[in-house]
Amino acid sequence: MCGISGLYYINRSDFNEDEIRGQLRLMNDTLTHRGPDDNGLWMENDFGVGFGQTRLSIIDLTDSGHQPMVDPSTGSSISFNGEIFNYREIKNQYLASERFNSSSDTEVILKMYRKYGVESIEYLDGMFAFGLWDNVKKELILSRDYSGKKPLYYANLNGKFAFSSEIKALLKLPWIMRELDNEALYHFLTFSSLPEPYTMFKGISKFNPGHYMIINSSGIKEYKPFKELRLSKLNITSEKELSHDLISRIENAVQYRMVSDVPVGAFLSGGVDSSLMVAIMRENTNEEIKTYSIGFEEQPGYNELEYARRISKNYNTTHFERIVKPKDLTELLPKIVEIFDEPLSDTTSIPIYFISELAKQNDTKVIITGDGADELFAGYSNFKKYDKLYLFYNIWKNFPIVMRKSLTQLYGLISKSNPIYELLYRAENDQEFMWIGANGFKESTKQNLLSPGYYQATKDLNSYSIVQKYLDSFSASKTNDRNLDHIDWMCYMGYRLEDINRYLFRSDRLAMAHSVETRSPFLSKQLVDYSFSIPSNYKIRNGEAKYILKKAAEKYLSDEILYRKKQGFCVPIREWGGLLITDFILDNISNFEQDFNIFNSNEVRRQVKELQNGNKNYTNNIWTIYLLINWFNKWMK
Repeated sequence: MCGISGLYYINRSDFNEDEIRGQLRLMNDTLTHRGPDDNGLWMENDFGVGFGQTRLSIIDLTDSGHQPMVDPSTGSSISFNGEIFNYREIKNQYLASERFNSSSDTEVILKMYRKYGVESIEYLDGMFAFGLWDNVKKELILSRDYSGKKPLYYANLNGKFAFSSEIKALLKLPWIMRELDNEALYHFLTFSSLPEPYTMFKGISKFNPGHYMIINSSGIKEYKPFKELRLSKLNITSEKELSHDLISRIENAVQYRMVSDVPVGAFLSGGVDSSLMVAIMRENTNEEIKTYSIGFEEQPGYNELEYARRISKNYNTTHFERIVKPKDLTELLPKIVEIFDEPLSDTTSIPIYFISELAKQNDTKVIITGDGADELFAGYSNFKKYDKLYLFYNIWKNFPIVMRKSLTQLYGLISKSNPIYELLYRAENDQEFMWIGANGFKESTKQNLLSPGYYQATKDLNSYSIVQKYLDSFSASKTNDRNLDHIDWMCYMGYRLEDINRYLFRSDRLAMAHSVETRSPFLSKQLVDYSFSIPSNYKIRNGEAKYILKKAAEKYLSDEILYRKKQGFCVPIREWGGLLITDFILDNISNFEQDFNIFNSNEVRRQVKELQNGNKNYTNNIWTIYLLINWFNKWMK
């Protein structure tokens, strides 16, 4: 796990060795939290290329794992962030005749690239982002893993190309300006996160997961996927056989993600997914396993600590807990934007910050998480709800447009903020029913929220364009072996939008802020493909969400853990932070409107008042506005 960065001065006349070396050092300094154990620079002056890297030592702790790493036979170099979990198998199967100078997975990538070129990327099972200079072809190659577990951003402006693990490092470059991308902000208001390729900064793009890019002296030569969703027909004849096959694959994914030269721990909520991870970890090691849980002082409705303690006892882990207090929350809230150079409106960032801090305090560099299971296996309660509603929605969409429009207008007179109005609005416009991840402001209510100037600048935008992009890629993955349905769609958008751009982003930033690496077995490329090959009637059955995963997990977990009501990973933000947040907004909204002219301050005050009067429907809106005011003041001034 590392922080990576690089520069390629395509316009060679702009290249100044001392200046570029200074810029790379500055980017390294900005990424020290991602890799406090070591750092390095590499430059190829003749072609205007340079890499930086800060290292968190996980595999091969010796100096031979130092990066950027150079292939002595070709002069090619790599700056790599992440882990390749099958690197030993690759060495044995494809590189048996090669001589290695280290025991690191980084060297495996270099040698595989020398042998197979960009086709080598698909052999890699892991989480990664890297920049590689091909010294034979004189080309720069970038790539990011299939599930986007490791972050990668790039800028390509006026003959200069740069990449980095975090935006804040790119902002250190003198030729990159802090200019707002209006389209990105518009979509952020809908999804509370940013789908690729958007960032808030014009000229800075988020690298697509599962893609590679080739840059040469003419600019970007190629940018395409190396891996796309692959469905296969499962030759399985019974539920029992399917559950056995599934748990075997999960066990394999966990085993791979325990590959490390330092101890591996786990975040343990006491729910199905994290408990299963811990159970399988114990099956694979007799060594100490440290587990970590978070609770909230005098907030029993938000705590699952008792269940986490039971799992810890059952599987003999060394268990650590942190009880978050109101004071902790109020001290952290203004600081969260220091970490999020790309905004994320997600209150569960708060406990993840504290649990990562707890892991750091107890010398655990590597953490296993249960991220991804709910999205891939339809584990959320709203999946069940929308499963039932889809039939009626599709029938209503077939009614004459006059009837649909009339009902939408009539309901709009009652309440445009009600979710029912938004669904009528979608049906009127022949849109997909379920937008997984659209937890922010609805398309139908944005006009009231936005300032007249900002609304005018974005009036031709609609966040359904994001949904349509995912729909197109979802449709392209259909197979003759089976038809994909609305449950498959919800799982797909949950994976592509929520997992990649919310949950993995969140865990990477907050854990790496404490120099802790997180690993997500459910999001291995093999498990992702397999999960989408499972027919949807195994995911929601007899009113049970995540049905087949729970059946598979019966090998390890009791019914009390598997079939209790899902609690979710929630935060008492309204109970503890409500006054701080609302007072802050009321004190700052006028200046914010003057500085940035984004929100209609009168509408913001109205929504604050609604929340103060007990209307919980405005909690997320007000949290998002609070976050954005703080974020803009930190990153856009």
